[in-house]
Amino acid sequence: MTTQPDKDAIFRAKHVGASEVSALFDCNPWLTHFELWHRKTGTIATPDFNAIKPDGSPENERIFWGVKLEAAIIDAARERYGYVDREDTGPLSNGRGLGGHPDRRVICPERGPIVLETKMVDWLERKKWGDEPPLNYLLQGNTYAGLDRVCGFDMLVLVGGNKLERIQYDFRPKLFAAAEQRTEAFWQSIADNKPPKPDYTRDGSALKEIYAEQGDETVDLERDNRAAIVAAEYLEAAADEREARARKEAAQAELVDKLKGAAVGFAEGFIIKATKVASIPDREAKPGEIIKGRKGYRRFAIKELEA
Repeated sequence: MTTQPDKDAIFRAKHVGASEVSALFDCNPWLTHFELWHRKTGTIATPDFNAIKPDGSPENERIFWGVKLEAAIIDAARERYGYVDREDTGPLSNGRGLGGHPDRRVICPERGPIVLETKMVDWLERKKWGDEPPLNYLLQGNTYAGLDRVCGFDMLVLVGGNKLERIQYDFRPKLFAAAEQRTEAFWQSIADNKPPKPDYTRDGSALKEIYAEQGDETVDLERDNRAAIVAAEYLEAAADEREARARKEAAQAELVDKLKGAAVGFAEGFIIKATKVASIPDREAKPGEIIKGRKGYRRFAIKELEA
């Protein structure tokens, strides 16, 4: 029996999605230009963002609940703001490799046809945003608006699970044109087999996946001055890491001695907490098999108090 290819997967493979286009502007916190290039060429896998583990729990709780609560957020917004659904025509595309599926296509009573984009954040994350969401979210919403040829988008943000915010944006044609231009250049680079340079501060995992297969050959880097510099930097960083770990462990040991058995300690400008983590006893999984337990320990956390 032949399994039919997943239409959504085929669409995603042939398009830079609205949620991915920010990688081409170097402002996506989860995805780099380099990793996106290798995902689309198939040299590294595209993760299943809403994957479920064998035990039924989600791989990523944030994504899982974002998907689950999307409909509830939109339903609440419809009641509050009077949106009326438009037809869901499936994924949108500009016909040149840029596309995506907005959370909802609606008619706003005041603005006419728009798209809705939902986000779910905690209070601390919302505080970091300041006056508006991060640029990668704005690029996503504006791209959907451009693909749908509407006047703008509304971002619905559920903050802390109990406060709904609406942030409204007009469509920005120049920004959408820039997204289209960068997307076309991206697909041309794939046609020309010219990958972007990796960002070594972010692309370590992607590089390890690309070069996961190891052969027996030897590479001569004697004339590569940069290789020698990087090797020295690695050893220096490793030494610093060991020294920092030793200083951290010594500081923790001294704080243990000062706290004794107390759970909380106050120092000038600092609060020191020790949380007791209970031990886990050995348990029998099946006759003759023992799953080893774990000794209890104290977990320390130090926070600098605001002046």
